[in-house]
Amino acid sequence: MEKLQEQRVFYYFSKLMEIPRPSGHEKEVSDFLIETGKKLNLETYQDENLNVVLKRKASKGYENAPKVIIQGHMDMVASKTEDSKHDFLKDPIIPVIDRKYLTAKDTTLGADNGIAVAMGLALLEDKNYEGPQLELLVTTEEETSMAGAINLADDVLEGDYLLNLDSEEEGILTVGSAGGLTFFVEEKIELEQERDGYEMKVSGLLGGHSGMDINDNRGNAIKVVSFILENLKSDLSLGEFNSGTLDNVIPSLASFKIYGSNIDELEKAKEKALDEFKNLKGDLKIEINEASGKSYSKDLSDKIINMIEKTPSGINTMMDDNTTVESSDNLAFVKEEDGLIKSEISLRSSDNDVLDKLKNKIKTILENLGINFKIDSLYPGWEYKEDSKLRPLAQKVYKKLEGKEFETIVIHAGLECGALYEKYPNLDLISIGPNIKGAHSPKENVEIESVQRVYEYVKELLKEIK
Repeated sequence: MEKLQEQRVFYYFSKLMEIPRPSGHEKEVSDFLIETGKKLNLETYQDENLNVVLKRKASKGYENAPKVIIQGHMDMVASKTEDSKHDFLKDPIIPVIDRKYLTAKDTTLGADNGIAVAMGLALLEDKNYEGPQLELLVTTEEETSMAGAINLADDVLEGDYLLNLDSEEEGILTVGSAGGLTFFVEEKIELEQERDGYEMKVSGLLGGHSGMDINDNRGNAIKVVSFILENLKSDLSLGEFNSGTLDNVIPSLASFKIYGSNIDELEKAKEKALDEFKNLKGDLKIEINEASGKSYSKDLSDKIINMIEKTPSGINTMMDDNTTVESSDNLAFVKEEDGLIKSEISLRSSDNDVLDKLKNKIKTILENLGINFKIDSLYPGWEYKEDSKLRPLAQKVYKKLEGKEFETIVIHAGLECGALYEKYPNLDLISIGPNIKGAHSPKENVEIESVQRVYEYVKELLKEIK
């Protein structure tokens, strides 16, 4: 890693890896960005949401060129392997170079979206920079609620063009993205007497990004649990139910205690589940061990069982091309916290009407079960616009460097472009990025040479904006 840090993008990325920065805990990294901007003699701005803007003047000859915003987010998904002892609020990310990839030891890497921030910082300090006035906008809480972008003031930015660097596949030009919302479920835990029973654990699924990977046959550990419970007799009680991690991560792990069943019945249900989900990616494992503990009340147990059975999770509708996901939902977690059973169900759609129908469907399910919930974390979609000066210029520069044009897509994931476009309706926006795989999972990695190519491309694009 030391040799890689000789390249300024990776130097700054290594600095970001030293700073704990899960969503909702961005104060330290936000202050680091402001301090870095001041060291570079840049104009700096930090708002109450900890969003940061760093600004450098245009180079000679570009004083009248359209101003450009480079945009990314400072927070990262905090996901780790089951046996990892990593504390995302205290510990630095440990980088690992695996041939041509940079990854992390047992955790998410944070290349989503730390690489964008590192590219922006490298551009701001570049003594040989050629291009227009540059603003680096770095937002907070993108991975959870987009609160940073949504609450950004509408008079902070001066830019005409916005280049979002939160895409994850080189050679792809993103020109639109999905909007979404989240259901937040809370039910008070009511316990009954101590009982003997069994603990079941589901593991081995791949997890991944609940938007980009939702159509990749990765499965959902909570739905595996639901299938198991459907194959048992009805007078069951649950306990210590913990599954999934974050609303934007497909759950790969689940564990719970079960009372009122016997080992023969559980083994049969296990074998049925292993057969039913045998084609999922990953290596599905289901463990059964004797255990004891206090069971949930019958009412709470029934609510959990019915909710995970009746709530859909995965693809809802496809677009006309039948290859692009139009709408989906992710039953992201069901777990104990602060004396409550908490669950989140995240919805995405590139069509607002379809999103509304899906929202009403899930709302009806939860209401009929008598489950307490609220709907929040709404974020707007980014609709494709025909009129763009930046998009054809981006294609021209890419063809000059690579001998081919970008593939243009609308993605089934939330990008902050939608929220920023609402604030700044005159912006001309595109999104690109290097090859990042396994985002939101401990298998996340970024291709080193892809980062280098994308960075050189961005420098060339800025040079061409006259």
